[in-house]
Amino acid sequence: MTPIPDTLRERLSPLGNMHNSDGGAVDRAVARVRRPADRAYLRRAQDLRRLAALARDVRAAAPPVTGPRVLVATLRYWCDHAAFENVLALALRMRGADVAHVVCGGGQPACEVGWARRAEPRPCDRCAHHTATLAQTTGFPAFRLADHLPWGPSAGDAPADVPDIEAAIDVANISIPWFFKVADHTLIEGSQAAVRDFGVAMSGVTAAAERILDAFEPEVFFSLNGLFGPERAIRRVAAARGIRSPTYEIAPRAGALVVSQTHPAPEMNPDAAWALHRERPLTPAQSAALDELLAGRVRGTTSHERYFETPEEDLAVLRRDLAIPDGARVISLFTNLSWDSACLYHDIAYPSMADWMAGAVRAVDGLDGTVLVLRVHPAEERWGTHERAEDALRARVGELPGNVRVVGPDRPLSSYAIVDLSALVLAYTTTVGLEAAVRGVPVAVAGETHYRGRGFTIDLDGHDDLVAAVRSAPGRLTAEQLELARRYAFTFFFRVMVPFPSVRVGGGRVLEMPERAGRLVGADPHLDWVADRILDGAPFFLPDHLALP
Repeated sequence: MTPIPDTLRERLSPLGNMHNSDGGAVDRAVARVRRPADRAYLRRAQDLRRLAALARDVRAAAPPVTGPRVLVATLRYWCDHAAFENVLALALRMRGADVAHVVCGGGQPACEVGWARRAEPRPCDRCAHHTATLAQTTGFPAFRLADHLPWGPSAGDAPADVPDIEAAIDVANISIPWFFKVADHTLIEGSQAAVRDFGVAMSGVTAAAERILDAFEPEVFFSLNGLFGPERAIRRVAAARGIRSPTYEIAPRAGALVVSQTHPAPEMNPDAAWALHRERPLTPAQSAALDELLAGRVRGTTSHERYFETPEEDLAVLRRDLAIPDGARVISLFTNLSWDSACLYHDIAYPSMADWMAGAVRAVDGLDGTVLVLRVHPAEERWGTHERAEDALRARVGELPGNVRVVGPDRPLSSYAIVDLSALVLAYTTTVGLEAAVRGVPVAVAGETHYRGRGFTIDLDGHDDLVAAVRSAPGRLTAEQLELARRYAFTFFFRVMVPFPSVRVGGGRVLEMPERAGRLVGADPHLDWVADRILDGAPFFLPDHLALP
């Protein structure tokens, strides 16, 4: 068979995609044809056979219901997240909990997966179908949001407006940028109609949540991240009723989760754990484990994402490729995705990340003997964006000064090698800032991030602070600052992030999960610990005996 040229494949593959909103008659026709294949792909990616075997074994082995009622949300087709949610739901049942699922069922006019009002029956004919299949497979009672939406299960029947639409839109203030892949949706022509549909959807989900919580009366609601609109809406209803709502997210550390009792999990708030461990020196074993994990992040083996197979790490090569003169002082700046929840609404020193980049460029303009290396996050290339950092920067400053170098998101230069070239690192919220501090490099932080204010960073409150940091020579971190940075990094990577080897995922697929109920109790101490904390409400910070691999 003659291979399809890449350019033609790239043109054809989006046809009929579940995420398409208004692709025309051909796209709609292809969507109907490819629907069975899309559903079959999701079943394979989910490893539904293995999940079904585990669920059958749990039904045979589970003890009588004696524990609390737990409502577990699986609202999207995302197979990796659904695997964690369903395995944990089955593990809770093995501990005597009364478990039920809440799934979407369709009907939302706009959501993180697609714009159903424009594309119905997509994306629901794939997404909602898959989550319903999962609920049927596990055998738990399942509540569908669609059955309780005021307008019913068809997105086309949703009203164009609802009371308090602006407040409803605010519930989706993470979902909307995530959907458009841009921090400011007004940059996208015609976005306002979709934004209003997000508000209508959040109003409907809130009403549905009231009815579902009335029916099941859970004591615990467990969901993904807590920031996406539907989960946020349900958590608000739950909070008003005194229902505890822990959340989880896949961690930046490979094979680990972040789980939180109170905050949305992506916020990864380590305050309580840090208060306990700030004054405790690391043991030799803890120090060695931290070094091993950080070295793995340089190679991409202990990170959740690996962007380049063989990034350039040779400092001499980097200096040559970036045209850095001998003896020049290097200041490096590392961006985030502008629309990612790790960056969005985390502004302190500047109104936005783009304004911060522009401020840094202006601060080094004309500064003799200094080169600013601006490293654009590789996720711009991996995940796509409608707000490229370099474009946003040039829109604010025009032509860049001669002492500024921009490393594009597709350029395979090691961020860690750039850190090692640097006399100062500028960070907004990126984890690279913490890793730079652990390497002894001073870090000036402009945004609200978890490692700000811990005693080892230069915390910026405005442009004058950035100018002062850029023009001074702060030198390497002191021994005391370096020790604090290492203690904090261990707390963050080893106590906040929970290894979860019972479920292994990659590329949006499930690679491994248990098949026997006996693997859900006593076989994996980290699975035991997470399930027990969901039930008892204790903090999700690993004790020392579980913190090391």
